[in-house]
Amino acid sequence: MALQPIVRLPTAWSSGDQAWAVHLFEGQLSVADMDRMQHSGDQWIAKHPGKRVELVIIYPSDARMSAEERARMGRLMKHGEPRRAASATVILAHGLRGAMHRSTLTALMMIAPPSHPAKVFGTASDAVHWMFPHVRALTDAYAAAEQLECTLHEHLAEFRSR
Repeated sequence: MALQPIVRLPTAWSSGDQAWAVHLFEGQLSVADMDRMQHSGDQWIAKHPGKRVELVIIYPSDARMSAEERARMGRLMKHGEPRRAASATVILAHGLRGAMHRSTLTALMMIAPPSHPAKVFGTASDAVHWMFPHVRALTDAYAAAEQLECTLHEHLAEFRSR
């Protein structure tokens, strides 16, 4: 099963199918980019209603969000919350920097927990295996976590070659 493109920006892609959506980020994302992501996402969801498991993968970069960008990202995340069955976030940064970012996000989720199961990971594979039961609860399109992982890795390879 292939992921359908929702939005393709130079530093962010969103894609989805009937049970899960993938959001990939690498580098700077402007408020206008986030506005475009929300608009494209709303159009896609209107054609594909229902709950989804969402996977966010953040590649290492030196980009820093301004206060305005952080606030807009927060609104974008909240906007999609009613349609999430579960969510996994993968922060691919390594070493102390990656551990710090993952720990901070985990702490924030403990302080203000989302309305659905959510977890932070250091690898896409770990996230997929955690997500699989949640995806499986929405569809039988994936008989095994390995199918979901294969679809994801093909998608990641396409993103990396952009």
